[in-house]
Amino acid sequence: MAEQRIFTLVTGASNGIGQALAEDSALRGDNVLLVALPEPKLEEVTNALKAQYPNQEFHCLGKDLMQKEAPQEIYDWCREKGFVIDKLMNNAGLGNSGAFDTKTSQFYYGQMQLNMVNLVMLTHLFLKDLKTLPQAYILNVASMAAFYDIPYKGIYSASKRFVYSFSRSLRKELEASNVEVTVLCPAAVLTNPDVLARNEQMGFFSKLTQATPQEVAEYTIDRMLKGKAVAIPKAVPRFYKALGRIIPYNMKMNILAKQFIKQQQ
Repeated sequence: MAEQRIFTLVTGASNGIGQALAEDSALRGDNVLLVALPEPKLEEVTNALKAQYPNQEFHCLGKDLMQKEAPQEIYDWCREKGFVIDKLMNNAGLGNSGAFDTKTSQFYYGQMQLNMVNLVMLTHLFLKDLKTLPQAYILNVASMAAFYDIPYKGIYSASKRFVYSFSRSLRKELEASNVEVTVLCPAAVLTNPDVLARNEQMGFFSKLTQATPQEVAEYTIDRMLKGKAVAIPKAVPRFYKALGRIIPYNMKMNILAKQFIKQQQ
């Protein structure tokens, strides 16, 4: 009987946290499947990993995870190719900032499809296979925004709260199984020039929460492999989360509104 070809699957793997998760997984000796929008950067990242780790396997699939059919197509691709997934990393997501009525209904529909619906569908499709392995992992990427109601980022923060709640609930359901579920809740991650610019606008305290994608990936995968429920990179965001429990709600809302309205100016 042929040996199973075991892979880590990362969505949103061509940039930012997703790329760092793929690279850190490769560094740890994993074969990696990279799924992201069908753009040249996806093949560039995949080819770079192939060159750096010639004794491991790397394959990519270009898919728009805003499309309803994408999760089934990703799952079917893995089945057809004989790829067995033991680590499912649901990273693909879309953020935004601005008053609610400044975006179209189509934008919000796509954002919710990507951040919530297709994350759930991928998890549901792969779970039955993950359960057949001696040990398997699911990593869902949320955000520190999951812990707050955030004016000017309302749909994004609500979608990330959904990811957090779903992940914690599923972890409880699977606690007697071989499948560990971890949810990542990063603060500011320095992924691109737009993020850098927004963090500059938000000032000194935002800078204290910043981390590079590589720092986030290494910390998160360490936590995941130890079977931890939640990964919050950096001490300051963990402190802010604890502080948020004791600050009155209206005060938190006013602080957050003032911070995020800066991005509109």
